[in-house]
Amino acid sequence: MADIYVPILPLQLDPRNTPALVRDMQTKIFLASQGQLNDFSPASPLSALVEGQAYAQSELLYYLNALPEAYTLQWLRQLGIQRSIGAKAAAEVTFTKTSGFTRTVIIPAGTIVSTANRLNFVLKNEVKIGDSLNSASGIVSAEKWGTAYNVPALSIEKINVNILGLNSVTNNAAAQGGKDLESIETMKSKAFSLLRRRGLISAEDYENELRILAPDASIIKVLTYEEMLNINSESTSGIVVVCVGDQDGKELQQSIRQDIVKAFNKKVPLGTSVSLMSPTITPIETSVSIEYDDSEYSGGLGFYASQINTLLTDRLNPQTIDLGGGIDYQEVFNEIYELDVVNKIKSLSIKLLQIVEGNDVQTPADCNFPFLSEEIDGICVDTPEAVLDSIDASFVNTNPIRSFRVYKNIISLIASSTQSPITFTFINEDYAEVLGA
Repeated sequence: MADIYVPILPLQLDPRNTPALVRDMQTKIFLASQGQLNDFSPASPLSALVEGQAYAQSELLYYLNALPEAYTLQWLRQLGIQRSIGAKAAAEVTFTKTSGFTRTVIIPAGTIVSTANRLNFVLKNEVKIGDSLNSASGIVSAEKWGTAYNVPALSIEKINVNILGLNSVTNNAAAQGGKDLESIETMKSKAFSLLRRRGLISAEDYENELRILAPDASIIKVLTYEEMLNINSESTSGIVVVCVGDQDGKELQQSIRQDIVKAFNKKVPLGTSVSLMSPTITPIETSVSIEYDDSEYSGGLGFYASQINTLLTDRLNPQTIDLGGGIDYQEVFNEIYELDVVNKIKSLSIKLLQIVEGNDVQTPADCNFPFLSEEIDGICVDTPEAVLDSIDASFVNTNPIRSFRVYKNIISLIASSTQSPITFTFINEDYAEVLGA
């Protein structure tokens, strides 16, 4: 019969707390005295002696039970493991003027805004609402570390200072980035991962090594032999081929790449060479038209459009679609349809845009540069690689180092009673800057 393995359970020298110790001591005293010592009322001297002894015993047990973890922490220190103290959440907030106020309103950096349950956020930079404007936005950072500050949209609602002409503040999107103090259990996991790094054998070993050497947002994949066959042989001279890049698919800084190569050379088996490649990220443009019940949703349409934009942006990116993964139109359609505001999806189109390269550039003023396009009768028409616009459509990705990222979302909300549309266009500014758009 094969051996059976179970996890090692934490050592606890004595699980009893102070009340349990008091009860046990009272029982033993009663039995040992054959019932003669039986007054354990609160005013009894015997009770005072028992409770004092039990308190001293529980204090001793507390430190004894903490001893295994103390040894663990010391061991982690010897391995060079550092403890993450967490991170502060950040959010974009919108400040709104008082109705009828026509002068400029200045919200200074350091202004405190809060949620209803008194979670404070600090404005990072000064925000000005001009004479002719009604609102302006700024970035706030959580006062403290922790996931508790990853508050949902519309939860930041208080301004902790009176500013002439300023009426309200809110966050249209959830705060993100807050992390708690790292637990000892997580630190232990890192320690065992570090021990495994003494030699790189499996794909998981290489990926763990890369996650430590490369930035947190990096795209990482170790290719299998079959996947390597689909890559240009000129780029895959190594026996082990590793695809790594930042969240936009750009090549990592040369210094980081050199550090990765040095680390690998010390740990790979003799005779093994490593090739580093950068992933390919294809920009996506979506167009979605939904019908909503305007008797129930009569205002705040920008919020609902933003909600759909966030869903699409989160669903179509390299963190969700692994390198080599495809796009499932049905899944995207269903996720949008599950939103409360959606009565009907009238249309959904997902376009895979092609980047202009080399001789494809006709003029510096290409109508939709940097994407392949042409001007026909004064209208700019894209030349996408593929368009997914039906419920049975899907895109099979044959490139093992390719993923996708949303560049633009065009969202139309149509009132069910009047069929009048309002359209919102969202451009991923960070990605647009990378593409040079």
